[in-house]
Amino acid sequence: MPTIIFKPTEKCNSNCAYCDVVVRKAPKTMSLELLETTFIKINEYLLEKNDEKITLIWHGGEPLLLGVDYYKTALKFINQHCAETKHLIEHAMQSNLTLMKQEFIEVFRDMGIHHLGTSFEPIANIRGSGKEINSELYNKKFFEGINILKENNFGWGFIYVVTKKALAKPLDIFYFLSNLKLSGGFMMNPVLIYGEDENNVAITPQEYVDFIGEIFPVWLKNRKHFKDVDPFKTIMKNIEEEGESLGCVDSGTCAYNHLYIGPSGETSQCGRAEDWGIVNYGNINDRSLREIFTDPRREEFLTRTKYLLENDCAGCRFWKICHGGCPLDAYSPKEEGLMRKTAWCDVRKLFMEKYFEPITGIKFNI
Repeated sequence: MPTIIFKPTEKCNSNCAYCDVVVRKAPKTMSLELLETTFIKINEYLLEKNDEKITLIWHGGEPLLLGVDYYKTALKFINQHCAETKHLIEHAMQSNLTLMKQEFIEVFRDMGIHHLGTSFEPIANIRGSGKEINSELYNKKFFEGINILKENNFGWGFIYVVTKKALAKPLDIFYFLSNLKLSGGFMMNPVLIYGEDENNVAITPQEYVDFIGEIFPVWLKNRKHFKDVDPFKTIMKNIEEEGESLGCVDSGTCAYNHLYIGPSGETSQCGRAEDWGIVNYGNINDRSLREIFTDPRREEFLTRTKYLLENDCAGCRFWKICHGGCPLDAYSPKEEGLMRKTAWCDVRKLFMEKYFEPITGIKFNI
């Protein structure tokens, strides 16, 4: 099932210390004309591939900055141009929730959105607005948004980004996050800094592993209470069910099922690829989704999987839960390619050998 990271606006009302999105002097917002074209192209694709569904993730920037009328217009385009295929489009959204208002609820329900993804940070001045990264005001607005979701029976889950400031208190952070009474789960990801670390938040793979490693035995002991906490839940699920239920960065399967569409109609492999100006597939105005999903440049992603199995990752016991890590993390401008595992790939191996296997007594095998 294809996943489209859909960024109709680059504008954001926050100034997070770790944001790796390219900061543009004039952030763009998708015109209504281009928005209509996008849904026409989605409909054309689904009419051809009526055995498939598309997950459309509204992303940003901050998607709530578009305002409720923008989403009402989007819904009008969906009903007008996707009458036969709209049941094949699953809408999702990633928002900071600080602009959530009751007026969004009805239109989101009409779009089939009943759960929103977000991010949260209890440490001061990591997520917030303005030059000073005002987290006090940000968090006030965030919880006001959460209350609106709860009052309307909307679910929510979040990503927690582990930064240098969190390293000294992993259990304090974990208990705080676990007590937010969220209806979904939360995921702990390492901060990824690709330019200058201006706010001194970067961490090493070893530091991330030790952070989640201290939390893991507590989670394991109270697993029934703390159900949806990743990366733990996913690793356990893959072992117990012998599956490969993984996020995009570890799945090794993004070659033909991921796409980014930006505010000017530019397309790329994913949001990271667009932010870094690599793996461009042209403009949605000029190409069909079928052409974009079958672009020859996608072959490199498949070739990478085969290459890693025979080289960097040959014989690795943890291939099924890592696949060499995110291809975009592996990209090297100097060598212009993806043909290497990432530094973060070793995070899985280190966590499994240092914490997971000794604590659980479970030996992971290929």
